[in-house]
This record gives sequence, C-alpha cells and structure tokens, in this order.
Amino acid sequence: MIVDADRLGAAAGALAGLPGSVLVSAAGVSVVGAFEGVATGREARIKAAEQRLHRARDAQETAAQVVGDAEEAVAEAQRRLEGAQAGVRLAEVEARLAERRSRLAELNAAVEELAPAVAEAERLAGSLDFRARTRDMEIERLEGRRQRHEGERAQARDQEAKVAAEREALRLDALAADWGGTAETARQWLEALPEEERPRTADEWWRIAERHFDQALRDTFPEEDAEVPEELAFLLSERGGSTAREQATFAAVCGALASYLRGQEEYERHQRRQIEAQLGSRQRDLAAAARGAEEAAQSTAVHRAALTAAIKARLTRVAEEFDKLDTSYGGYGATLEFPVPPAPADPEQRWQWRVTPKWRRGEGQGFVPYNRRANTALMDEKAVKLVCAAAIASSGGGHLCLVLDELGRNLGKEHRREAVALFRRIGETYGITVIGALQDDMEPYAIDACGQYVKLRRSSDAMPYNEPPVIVGHDQHAERVRALAAYVERPAT
Repeated sequence: MIVDADRLGAAAGALAGLPGSVLVSAAGVSVVGAFEGVATGREARIKAAEQRLHRARDAQETAAQVVGDAEEAVAEAQRRLEGAQAGVRLAEVEARLAERRSRLAELNAAVEELAPAVAEAERLAGSLDFRARTRDMEIERLEGRRQRHEGERAQARDQEAKVAAEREALRLDALAADWGGTAETARQWLEALPEEERPRTADEWWRIAERHFDQALRDTFPEEDAEVPEELAFLLSERGGSTAREQATFAAVCGALASYLRGQEEYERHQRRQIEAQLGSRQRDLAAAARGAEEAAQSTAVHRAALTAAIKARLTRVAEEFDKLDTSYGGYGATLEFPVPPAPADPEQRWQWRVTPKWRRGEGQGFVPYNRRANTALMDEKAVKLVCAAAIASSGGGHLCLVLDELGRNLGKEHRREAVALFRRIGETYGITVIGALQDDMEPYAIDACGQYVKLRRSSDAMPYNEPPVIVGHDQHAERVRALAAYVERPAT
C-alpha cells in the first residue's frame, strides 16, 4: 500500500494482522509483521536484512522527530523562563523608578522654594561686583590723571626756565626798537600765526622768507632762458654777495616781482575770459551733440526693440511649425531655443543670435539639443523638418524656392517617404518650389510624391562634364505628355 509519510504509523497498525504487508511512503518502504519461519537462502536473508534496516531507519526517524519536538519544547520553556525573569526585573526597575520620581519631585519642590532667595543673592552679588569694578576703574582713572598732572607740572617748570633763559638771550628792548611798534602789536601778530610757526627765530624767518622768494621766482620764470624784466634782473644781480646786502634789497626785489605778477594777472584774466567764452560755446555744442546722441540712442533702442520683436516672432513661428511637423510625422515634439543676446556696445559689432534646435526622444521626456549624441538618420530627419518649418514660416503668401542637396543621404526607407511627402505638402500648401540633388535610390520616392518630376544626369561617367545631359521626366498626367510629344520631337527649322 502507498500512504503519506505522516500516516505511516497508523497504516502499520492497521495492517499488523497481515504479516508481510509492504507500505510505500516518502520516508521509504516498510514491511509489516514477520513470518513464523526463518527464511533461508541468500535472497531471503538479504530481504530480511533490508526489512530490519528499514525498520531501524523508521525507528531512528521517529526518535529524531521526538528529539526535535523535545528540543523545541525546551527552547519554548527557556524563552518563557527568560520572559518571566524579564518581567520580574521590569517590576523591580519600575519600583525603583517610582522611588526616584518621588525623590526628584521632592528636590524640584525644594529648588522652587529656594529659587527666589538664590536669585536675590545672585542679583545682590552682581550689584556688589559691578560696584567694586566701577570703584577700581575710578581709582585707576584718578591715579592716571594724578600722574599726568604731575608730568605736566614738571614740563611746565622746565618750560618756564627755558623761556626765562630765552627772554634774557633775546634782548627784547633791542627787538622792540627794530620792530618799530609796540610790544602789543607784536604780540597780536604772533598770536595770529599758526601754532607751529610761533616758536621760530629771526634767522628761521629770514630763511623761510628767502625760500618763499626763490620758490616764487622759480614759479614765475620756470624756464632757464625765460625773459626777466630789466628792473627785476638788475635788483637780482645787485643783491648777491652777503646776507646783509640780501636783506637790504629784499623789499625792492619783492616789489618789482609783485609789479610784474600784477601785469601777468591782468593778461591771464583776459585770457581766462576768452577761454571761458570758448568753453561756453563748446559746452553748448556738446549739449546739442549729447541731445542728438540721446535721440539717436532712443531711436536705435526703438529700432532694436522692433527688430528683436520681429526676430522673436519669426523664430517663434518657425518653432511652432517645427513642432507641428515633428508631431505630425512620427516625432514627439520639437522646438527652438533662442535667448535674446545683449545689444553690442559698438555699432560696428555683429549682433549675433544663437538658435538651438531641440526635440524630444520619447513621450513625456524633456527637450534634447541637436548637438547631443544621436544617430545620423535622426539628425537628418529633424534637419528636413526644420528646413520645411523655416520655409513655411518664411512663405508669407509669396513664392519661394527651396534648394536641397543630398536629400535622403542617411535616411531609411520610411523616413525617405516621409521626407518627400513633407516637401510635397509644403509645395502644394504654401506654393514653394522644391529643387534638389537626389541619389538614384531616391528617384522612386520623388516620383510617387511629386506630380511632375524632371531629372538631369550625365550620359556616362566616362564622358566629359560639358556633354549634353540626359533628361528623365515624369508627369502624372499622361495626356499632357502625349500632347507635348509632337512639339518636342518636331525637327528644328
């Protein structure tokens, strides 16, 4: 009998009264019962040994199952024991936690009670600390003032002694006689001087006056060969020799130089009036030129704005037609990107616009520029559509002629058919004449798409280029061809 492995024991019990019964299961083959007699012979002994082996294996598997169940029960008991121990520890932790919480609440209450006193103590300590720092700073400031005053007093004493010595050395009575005035007028003149000029001596004043005179003389006659007035030249030649002679002729030389400078002042004033008149005239001319330049700039700005609007409108129309043609002939949409370039600063510079064709390579994807890596056939297909879009946008109701070169060079069969169909559509719709140089394998597509087809080719590759070409034509109206045949084939007169 064939039974399940888990029902092997029940089947063996049911067949216990039928010795020699064979049970077949996934666990193996088992024989139920035994015969009374001992089997003899080699085959019989082998079968008996196999039966014993099977029974031993069954007993081993049963024992292994029992051991596995016992191990699982032990593991489950261990987990339950660990859970019980964890529960006991959790209860102990919760009890300690409750105790700590109560202690923390007591401490928080004590802190809240002591907080006002602590805050008041901190405030008082801060106030006392601030007062102490303020007092220390005041002491340092007063100490510095005391030391500075002591230093100033010592300097004043030294200065007093120095001034007394200088007064004795100056001989004030003799100086007052040389001054020719009173001491009060001399004091007033000195007080009017800047602070740095008051302590100068008579020799220093004389050297300064001589230096100023020399500087004025160099400024008046900067060139070595400058023409000097005769009076001034005579006085300059007479004052050389000694310091006393220079001091005696100093007033006369200064007077002669002042007279010459007054004459130069009158002349330069006249020149200044003439320059101011010319400057006013040129400023008026400059203002008129500035107004003209501003008007020209405004006119240029208006013209540039109108030109920008026209260029953007034309490029927008080309982009719209490019998108329509691309979506109509198997594409996912296309557009043109043309940012407005800044106006050139120099009118002689080129105002260059940069137009970038873009298209989608899949549904819902973004636009990809033309210079992104792609196969050549896709590039040629988009180029055909862009050329047609530009032709449509530029038609404007007029007659245009579209010249193509090497159409279909990298296009497949289906794309070639779409390309010639597209050219036929724009030719019929917008009145655009299409002339192109095609490959030989493009001839069937062009004939299918065009009502009239004319092809010029060389008679042979071995013939010169100036030989008459062979003309191949096609017209979908056969009657018209027959009507023109007689006219074409008539002999020349």
